[in-house]
Amino acid sequence: MYLYINVDTPSSQSTQQAKKITGKVVDATGEPIIGASVLVKGTGTGTVTNVDGGFSVDAQLGSTLVISFVGYTSAEVKVGAGNVYTVTLKEDAQTLNEVVVTAMGIKKEKKALGYAVSDINSEELLKNKNTNVINSLAGKVPGVNITQSSGAAGAGASIIIRGGNSTSEGRENQPLFVVDGIIYDNSTQVVGNSGTDGMTRSNTTYSNRVMDINPEDIETMSILKGAAAAALYGSRAADGAIIITTKKGAEGSVKVDFSSKLSSSWATKLPEVQTEFGRGYYSNNGVLDDLTYLSWGERIASGTQLYDNIGDFFQNGAVWDNNVSISGGTKNSSFFLSASNYDQTGIVPKTGYNKTTVRFNGEQKYGRLTVGANVSYSIADTDKTLTSAGLYDGGGNGTMTALYSWPQTEDMSKYLNEDGSKYRLFDGRLDLASDKENPYWIINKNKLSDNTKRFTGAANASFKIADWWDVSARVGYDQYTTEAYTYIAPGSVAKEMNYNKKNEYG
Repeated sequence: MYLYINVDTPSSQSTQQAKKITGKVVDATGEPIIGASVLVKGTGTGTVTNVDGGFSVDAQLGSTLVISFVGYTSAEVKVGAGNVYTVTLKEDAQTLNEVVVTAMGIKKEKKALGYAVSDINSEELLKNKNTNVINSLAGKVPGVNITQSSGAAGAGASIIIRGGNSTSEGRENQPLFVVDGIIYDNSTQVVGNSGTDGMTRSNTTYSNRVMDINPEDIETMSILKGAAAAALYGSRAADGAIIITTKKGAEGSVKVDFSSKLSSSWATKLPEVQTEFGRGYYSNNGVLDDLTYLSWGERIASGTQLYDNIGDFFQNGAVWDNNVSISGGTKNSSFFLSASNYDQTGIVPKTGYNKTTVRFNGEQKYGRLTVGANVSYSIADTDKTLTSAGLYDGGGNGTMTALYSWPQTEDMSKYLNEDGSKYRLFDGRLDLASDKENPYWIINKNKLSDNTKRFTGAANASFKIADWWDVSARVGYDQYTTEAYTYIAPGSVAKEMNYNKKNEYG
């Protein structure tokens, strides 16, 4: 039988005499924080601050006081020889998502609003960063439907909040965009028309103009839903409003951020094509017609060479994304300067998108007066191709429509003769206007591109009359120009249009 006897030896700390600690808890402005928790770390001893922010608690020398309050970052204070302490708590930046930016740039607590609003911060937006910030909202906001026009480089997207409000062709049901208090045009400009150069909204790539904003510059996006949310903007916001606030500098040392990302893309799933029947088709009387690109003719003989025209056509795309920003500030001033370049090559050869942006945000306080400026400039270039159309009633075809129907028994990559002239499968047998354009001819000979330059500037001033009353003024400027270039090479498939038709009576 064994008998164990435990003897506790008092530590030096336990034998120390507890003393009364008093103090005060305040915020960054010196105002007392009422109801803050003051706890002796590792014990159950604690108290809360009174209406003056004061507290009193018994603690031993060397112990730690933990002070916390909702909306502020917790602080720890080591108990030393002194008996009186003043503790300053800093606001917790993680709680700022409960404050949203509403109409005219006014910040309000989300719980105080009388309408639905969703708020997305920069960290959430950049989790699946896209050059088109609209696409970054997909799946993140309830009641918001995002539709990308295509997967091509520089393709735009549409956003509809709570469904469409109009079936009119002139209304696209797009919400109003407001960037730093300035209304920002997000339209998709289709330069040209189907009667002269084949330009329609669905036959090639078009960008929506919010793409001119660098996603790295965005601090928050607030999606205001319903008519009440956009009351201050009138009928322009009948389909909702999206309020974008860009980043600003913060008090502290100068901060430099740089990021560079290289990514690749490729076609993971291609359409399946049949390789049993060769080019041609049988007419109703049973006669084989081979003057066609259709592949419903005779069975392909064993040993016939087949070409993977679809698989060989697409290429690996790449994105080179570079961003740099410099920010900083003092108690009365702040600045934020950024530059970016986004260079994308598409999986369709000869297509790409290149965007360069520069932005400056600055703010200065003079007592009760605060003035600020916001300037941005962007250049966007898009190289594209006709995908599914030609001139209205003028023959021709697009790259994709020809690619997916090209016979596997014919080498599609052969679009030029040895002398550099155009190779045609049915040369001499089929009129040019009735022929089908080779996709390699379209991407190498026909040129489509656009260039957009945009300048946006804003200046604002705010005067604080009282703690609850601010008077502010804002002026802004937003302008962009788009230059589109369309070139249909001589020898391309198109009907000749005679605009000088002789008057039958003359």
